[in-house]
Amino acid sequence: MKCTPKQFYWAILIVVLGTFIAVTGCTGYGSSPQTPATTPAQVTGAATVNIQNFAFSPASITIPRGTTVTWVNQDSANHRVLNDAGGSIAEGALFSSDSLPNGGTYSFRFDSPGTYPYHCSIHPSMKATVIVT
Repeated sequence: MKCTPKQFYWAILIVVLGTFIAVTGCTGYGSSPQTPATTPAQVTGAATVNIQNFAFSPASITIPRGTTVTWVNQDSANHRVLNDAGGSIAEGALFSSDSLPNGGTYSFRFDSPGTYPYHCSIHPSMKATVIVT
């Protein structure tokens, strides 16, 4: 079977267009890359510290600046989260919860880099650290 020049032209055109569509569909040609709405320094997150068996878990947590840490009391005893800077917010503590019953939670957002040791003011042997980068 012989092709006419017109049929040959259309066959080549279809092959070229098909190749172009396949290549541009795979490479994303013509689409702009997605840019995040915020830079990584502005991204905030969340982290959880469990209070269980008279211990903070994890005992040390490293988080980026802007992260909110939530402590969750899973013990039957009450606990109180208090950073080591003072006895209450009024006395210089950066963060200080009320007494947390079983199932109680306390959250604090860390906006400044640093190392923040804390303890349970009801059970002082319970100690842990938040490290903010």
